[in-house]
Amino acid sequence: MESNQKLDVVYILSEKSSGSSFLFRSLNDALGITSYPTTKHFESETLFWTKAASLLGRPQLNMLASDVPYEKETARTELAGFLANNLSTEIKFNTDEELVFDGWYELIKQFGPVFIEKSPHHLLQWNALALMLEFEQRFSDKVNCHYVCIVRNPRDVFLSQFRRWNVNLKQLENQWLITYMNWERFREASFSTSNKIFTRYEDLVADRQSVISKICEVIGVSSKLKGEEKVRKSKSSKKSKSFGYKFSPSVICLSKSMGYSQSDLKHTDSFKWTWYELYIKYLYSPAKSFYRLVKK
Repeated sequence: MESNQKLDVVYILSEKSSGSSFLFRSLNDALGITSYPTTKHFESETLFWTKAASLLGRPQLNMLASDVPYEKETARTELAGFLANNLSTEIKFNTDEELVFDGWYELIKQFGPVFIEKSPHHLLQWNALALMLEFEQRFSDKVNCHYVCIVRNPRDVFLSQFRRWNVNLKQLENQWLITYMNWERFREASFSTSNKIFTRYEDLVADRQSVISKICEVIGVSSKLKGEEKVRKSKSSKKSKSFGYKFSPSVICLSKSMGYSQSDLKHTDSFKWTWYELYIKYLYSPAKSFYRLVKK
């Protein structure tokens, strides 16, 4: 860390299937981070702040294809266990607030001086974001907070989530809109002086070195990014030309404000899309669920 003696925490915010894992790996590579907390969740995700919101009694929205929001006691057990498993010294937290705010600070100290947190569950939950801002205020003399929002063409996001979890696409529209409208509100928070950075997945794939260098420059650290990570075209992206779901005017409007064109968002009415929907709903998804059940 070059900017000052304060610790730095970088939050990656997004909808699911939007490139947060690729951004996370790229920033870890650029900053030379080799140590990260052990977590039960996929791709080093912590879900810390959505669990914190549950623990502190802050209401949240039900997330598609997710256990979020957690029950209060489950959240307490998982947060306490997460901290106990990752902090080098045993620390007693006298209240739930101490567990959340002091616990997070201890985690940043343990894995700093720069710590990256990635959970694509937080941007949907305004109360999780509000707790992040509260942490920022409480520890403003000790920690620099930075927020990086990554968005991806909703066609690829919707195809990916539909293929992976058979989600209802109309419901996903509402979730996607809330998620990125929350970003618009969040970055305008009047009392927050933190860096709030926006990037697109497509730009990251096209010029990883440049995007990561710009993020590091804003944060105040030098990028040590070496080489390029080859990004394979996802199975969902391969189906994008036959994408047949028609986005609502709200999704199109918000997408355009983030740099996507009408052609990026177009749909195609075709038998191929109808067949693909039926295949995912009635063959692929049930077969995958059966495989997981048998595997247990």
